[in-house]
Amino acid sequence: MSYRLGDPIQSAIRCHKPDCQRLLINGQACGCTWRPGPDPDPLVGRLVALTDPDTDRVIAAGKVTAVDRADDGMTLTVAQYDAD
Repeated sequence: MSYRLGDPIQSAIRCHKPDCQRLLINGQACGCTWRPGPDPDPLVGRLVALTDPDTDRVIAAGKVTAVDRADDGMTLTVAQYDAD
């Protein structure tokens, strides 16, 4: 779809995907909107507690912010909650 100079524009927004950012006029879809973004890992946003294996006491707690999965395991990035 194309627009001529002087055609009315009701809305003009940028595509929400960071790698596109095309100007969308009057709700016109850009080519990237049909491509789904990657689904976040199901562990992101979950609460975790780290415990002492000898006493079973919680020594730290937080929320998972990122997961890096590899063939031999995974690495969690956790935003730690303060103990206050």
